[in-house]
Amino acid sequence: MEQSKKTLFSFTILSMLILFSGPLLATEKNQSSKSALFSESEPIEIVLQMDMKKVFDDKSDDPEYTPALLIQKIGDNKIRTFNIKIKARGRTRRLEDICEFPPLKINFEKKSTENTVFEGQDKIKMVTHCKESDSYQNYTNLEYLVYKTYNLITDYSYQVRLVQVTYQDTKQNYPDLEKTGFFIEDENQMADRIGGFVTDKKIWSSDSCNQQVVDIFSLFQFMIGNTDWWIHTRHNVDLVQTENNGLIPIPFDFDYSGIINTPYAVPSTQLPIFGVKTRFLKNTCHDESHYDNIVTLYNQKKPEILSMIEQTKYLDKRYIRTSVNYIEQFYKIINNPEQFDKYLIQTCDFINNPPDRASK
Repeated sequence: MEQSKKTLFSFTILSMLILFSGPLLATEKNQSSKSALFSESEPIEIVLQMDMKKVFDDKSDDPEYTPALLIQKIGDNKIRTFNIKIKARGRTRRLEDICEFPPLKINFEKKSTENTVFEGQDKIKMVTHCKESDSYQNYTNLEYLVYKTYNLITDYSYQVRLVQVTYQDTKQNYPDLEKTGFFIEDENQMADRIGGFVTDKKIWSSDSCNQQVVDIFSLFQFMIGNTDWWIHTRHNVDLVQTENNGLIPIPFDFDYSGIINTPYAVPSTQLPIFGVKTRFLKNTCHDESHYDNIVTLYNQKKPEILSMIEQTKYLDKRYIRTSVNYIEQFYKIINNPEQFDKYLIQTCDFINNPPDRASK
């Protein structure tokens, strides 16, 4: 019996190494592509000088870039100035008048970034605060922590860097505004880092992707209470084609997740839930044993995830408390057989046979 236990333990460890070697090998293989911008975690201090009205008022499908300045504070009262171009980005936050302040895209002159923290950057996304109230600042900082949480779980994720930014309007129509935001890794740099390239290959379902990664991805979205994604339509998902591990889904945009719970977040009308804090697993049908290794991974990561949230300097205590409670609820579900069956097994048929929500 003792020998049998040892054999089973060895097999389990070997299975875990095989299952999760993809991301680890990809990172080892592409160390040279690691960006200076995302190699540190301390916030970058910058000033953004731009014509805010011109940037904010462009509601076209593809806004034009506007000349601007990015001034980086680098300690000892020194600064470094970059001539950049900037524009608003996004659809929901920008076009539906949900936000007072849109997400941004910054376009660097590549030569100007040599030997700086922005070296190698070309066009980079920046997530902003949406509205000026403290609650919206906490939403932004929570979304940053959601990205960092997925970084802890898998290298198949977008890296992010927090930024303390002062917005200055060059036309002096707006007062200076100090807020926190974060940069998101460029999609091509992310793909290169994990050993692949971003593809627009048409797929009909998530079955075309690496299924182990899809399971990790889906359980993460369930953990944070996010249903605002579809892999096959590329809705808040990028696909990376890798040589050894097939198609890899990479999630982004988590502001509709239950853990953040923004006032504008609503679940899709196609889903049988009526609030974003209600978790719903969007994955194909599997039995409980299929998730054994994935649940083991998430349980191993629990101390790091909770510690990161509890020790953050960038959330009010109330948001720390509610976020920790929300994550703890997830762990109660995945470690309780009855709850696991209710939330992760019994709902799976919906993906293939969605009910008529209007009749409920």
